[in-house]
Amino acid sequence: MLPNIVDIAEQHGLIVDASSRFRKEVKCKCPFCHEDSKPNKQRKYYLSLNSKDQVFKCWFCGEKGGVFRFISLLEHVDEKDIVQRYRKRNIIHPAEQLNRNQRHLLRQSLGGGSDPDWRRMRERDMAYYKRSLEWLWREWNAFIEHEKQQAYFWLLLGIKTWKYEKYVEHIRQREKQIEVPLLQYVCTMYSLAERPTWTNEVEESVDRMLTEIQMSEMNELRLKGG
Repeated sequence: MLPNIVDIAEQHGLIVDASSRFRKEVKCKCPFCHEDSKPNKQRKYYLSLNSKDQVFKCWFCGEKGGVFRFISLLEHVDEKDIVQRYRKRNIIHPAEQLNRNQRHLLRQSLGGGSDPDWRRMRERDMAYYKRSLEWLWREWNAFIEHEKQQAYFWLLLGIKTWKYEKYVEHIRQREKQIEVPLLQYVCTMYSLAERPTWTNEVEESVDRMLTEIQMSEMNELRLKGG
């Protein structure tokens, strides 16, 4: 697994454009040409970090490459040595594959807070680092399970109210936000002859909501008519 290029930038003290922090393309002050650090270019950020593909490019000096070259240039170490450093770690955990945006969304769902310094945690206490990864992965799976059930709720609501396209688009937008497929999963669940128990609970929830709306509308009509 490649290291996260945005995390690497922050660990090395690069100045990040706060407005782009949780986007696919994160902007930074370029540490190679320093052109955007000149007094008259305070609002310029020439270095682009792609947090999905783990690549970088400076739109002024043209310096570019992958995350290992990025670390190599920042630390003035041969790129082969950087690659070997990460190979020696030999730790592959699914939680390490969560990107910056996904960790941010998970923290929001848990009430906020800041992302810990995972590199420092790993260096100081490997056992604690591994336990933290296990906790993170459990919480992420619970988060995704909730998202799937919520998406199933929107799918049923769209079907029952004849607004299928509207709610399918809502599910697609949420897919983009969390970077996890939802629509195909909930459509598969809906097509099953025997569905999991939780789908029945979601359907009952949709029916209750629609019944309450219908009763509220009827009461309003009665009040207007009375």
